[in-house]
Amino acid sequence: MKGALSGLRVIDSTTMVAMPTAMHIMADMGAEVIKVETHTLFRTEAARLMYADNLPGEQPWNRDGAFNTVQRSKLGLTLNIKIKEGVEAFKDLVRVSDVVVENNRAGTMDRLGLGYEELKRIKPDLIYLSNTGFGHTGPWRSYAGIGRMFELTCGLSNFTGYLDEGPRRVGKAFFDLHVGWTAVFAILAALHYRQRTGIGQWIDFAMYQVGVSTMGDTILDFISNGRNGSVMGNRHPYMAPHGVYPCKGNDRWIAIAVENEKQWLALSQIIDQRFWTDRIEFASMDSRWRNQDELDHYISQWTKSISDSVLMKTLQGHGIPAASVMNSRDVLTDPHMRARGFYELIKHPPETGMGSKLYYGRPWKMSKTPSYVRKPAPKLGEHNELILGDLLGRTPTEIDELYELGVAGITPTNPSMYKPPTYEEQLNDGTLEGHDENFNEILGSE
Repeated sequence: MKGALSGLRVIDSTTMVAMPTAMHIMADMGAEVIKVETHTLFRTEAARLMYADNLPGEQPWNRDGAFNTVQRSKLGLTLNIKIKEGVEAFKDLVRVSDVVVENNRAGTMDRLGLGYEELKRIKPDLIYLSNTGFGHTGPWRSYAGIGRMFELTCGLSNFTGYLDEGPRRVGKAFFDLHVGWTAVFAILAALHYRQRTGIGQWIDFAMYQVGVSTMGDTILDFISNGRNGSVMGNRHPYMAPHGVYPCKGNDRWIAIAVENEKQWLALSQIIDQRFWTDRIEFASMDSRWRNQDELDHYISQWTKSISDSVLMKTLQGHGIPAASVMNSRDVLTDPHMRARGFYELIKHPPETGMGSKLYYGRPWKMSKTPSYVRKPAPKLGEHNELILGDLLGRTPTEIDELYELGVAGITPTNPSMYKPPTYEEQLNDGTLEGHDENFNEILGSE
């Protein structure tokens, strides 16, 4: 049960979502990932802290939901690399590691004496990934970049708004997860090259380019046809019906996408309202596309009296692409996801007061080298002695000196005073759609 990446040691010197996600994927696959952070800054994995059970508790820095999600399966070490002893300890860790990943602005690690050129002197075959918003070259190289802006800069939002409203963002930091997955691919490719040649390398990784890479069809359309697309809501450039339709119940919806005449005929038979399905305006894909407003009106009138789950099962049973628009509760309680074993129950240390919580897994299953959440996210500085002592050979006295110098720590020097709004307040301001008092029981995490 060691995992496909067993024997690989990675230094995770990153924050926020994208790169920590990449690192927990590798840790879930068996790599020894050491999360290096500083106790002089409060953990900033989320713009708005999401404490377990909405309670800060006695150790709020160890209870943030976002941090615990993206830092799972890792070991935790605190090093203040603005102090020379912290830099020295970081370099000692590099000597016994395979990969370093950082996501600072271009030039930051060089100024700290921890850039690639410096570290490859002490570890010639090192794989070093630098994640920035726009890369280390080009006129935008000094620009700051965060996940939520890339759907705008790469052009995605040009297509995701509604016809009468203009562009919209897709969601919170939509491209961060894409960036994380792509970073894993880049690191594994570099490791494969090193295995064949013995040569390490620097990976200049730009989040912006990951976003642009997902826009291939629209870029090709401009190159080939000179067409610069525009917002189209839930519609499709040539398929109809193609949209999201209201269903029975409060805020329940279903997505339906008809790709060809066979599917349209099957849908017409299920609807069984020939007075409009047989009209000449809907006789072909082209005519249906040109008359979408009227077509969507009729379909909405039909779907609104039917349960989305029943309708999904019926349409899928007849080969018609359709799916319920699922909210968070639906996804977490979905029997298919449970049957796949996608969610994993992880027990946290008693001192955090978090108990056991469910975490999402990975969208694959490997028969010989299973991946799973190896351990909960580390408490702040949880593995300082293990890493500094057992791995790097520091004596207890030397480790104590690092604590005294402020290089290492197990509590933050500036703990957050953030007090989360109550569930009732979040319901009133629209942050929450609903709240289940017995959510732990529903999820099976009690």
